Amino acid sequence: MKELSRILKEKTPKSKIRELFDLAAGRSDVISLGIGQPDFATPEPIINANKAALDKNITHYAPTRGVPELLQQIERKLRNFNHIETNWNENIIVSNGGSQALSLTFASLFNPGDELIVNSPNFISYFYLGPFYGVEVREIERKDDFGPDFEQMRAAITDKTKAILINSPNNPTGYAMSRKELEELMQIVLEHDLYLISDEVYENYLYDGMEFFSPASREEMFERTITLNAMSKLYSATGFRLGYAVARAEIIDLMEKYHQYTVAGTNHAAQYGFIEALKMDNTFFDEILATFKERRDTAHNRLEQMGFEVVKPKGAFYIMPSVQNFNMTGQEFSERVMKDIGVAIVPGHVFGSYSADKLRISYATEIGKLKEAMDRLEKFVSSL
Repeated sequence: MKELSRILKEKTPKSKIRELFDLAAGRSDVISLGIGQPDFATPEPIINANKAALDKNITHYAPTRGVPELLQQIERKLRNFNHIETNWNENIIVSNGGSQALSLTFASLFNPGDELIVNSPNFISYFYLGPFYGVEVREIERKDDFGPDFEQMRAAITDKTKAILINSPNNPTGYAMSRKELEELMQIVLEHDLYLISDEVYENYLYDGMEFFSPASREEMFERTITLNAMSKLYSATGFRLGYAVARAEIIDLMEKYHQYTVAGTNHAAQYGFIEALKMDNTFFDEILATFKERRDTAHNRLEQMGFEVVKPKGAFYIMPSVQNFNMTGQEFSERVMKDIGVAIVPGHVFGSYSADKLRISYATEIGKLKEAMDRLEKFVSSL
């Protein structure tokens, strides 16, 4: 028979995170520090709005770009929270989660042979989407504190470079870029006539007084910035699979074409849950964020005491310690703790070329389980 897709066969490995989940699923004693989703319940008004939509038989195709009322609510949120001025019927498209918003961006922005710059380590999909669209992804190693190395970034720019992609606060490092760093990044983008892809899904998860800033809020940046977001993290609604992309009209028009011929649209009834979510007062999240800060501090302090080299995260809900003090790779450490003590942790090498000595730990789990996992890890490393 004729050959199947070489891109999928040779350049796209199965997700190591999903493989880890599969291993954990067969064991009742496993504590997972691998899953990248919040552990609190989706707020009840969102669930009720989704149910009400189903009761009204809203089960047919939705408008390709999204329900107008949802687009209008996103426009309001962008204006009030992100300080981005948009027109709901020109600058926004609803997607099947933040992941599809990323696919829409690659499809509408890149041509084969274009180059994309990303800091590394970084979110897995940024690396593996590239081959689907003929994009060469160039990794820029982060500094020791996981901050961006702008000197290396400038040196990596060529005449083929089309865009820089950032995710701040970041999965997997927990790093959040400062306003000063974002200003320098925007200057690079403007100087070299590039696009900026800003994945802002963790915008609400910031600690120690940091404030969020959206690059597209700068007037001179809007036309060259694609802002990506989703309802998944703030509202603990990863299964709703709703996200959105924000860009100038020409880019959204191209996204709509790709959207039409690949998925046709997004879940119609679920969009009414998202509408209700965007009407909520976000003060509901204040207490939740305080619990995530407690977990961050617990994870950081315990790991540091055990002898890991570890940077304290500024945002999101991940921490990325190095295991080099234990004379193992991240892969070896991950396999051993899963087998020996029933703790599921993602090895760092899946997040790029510069993190083979690291682990990604998600502390988005109940504090009691997190402490128990840390107790197990402490016993494990003390036995080495």
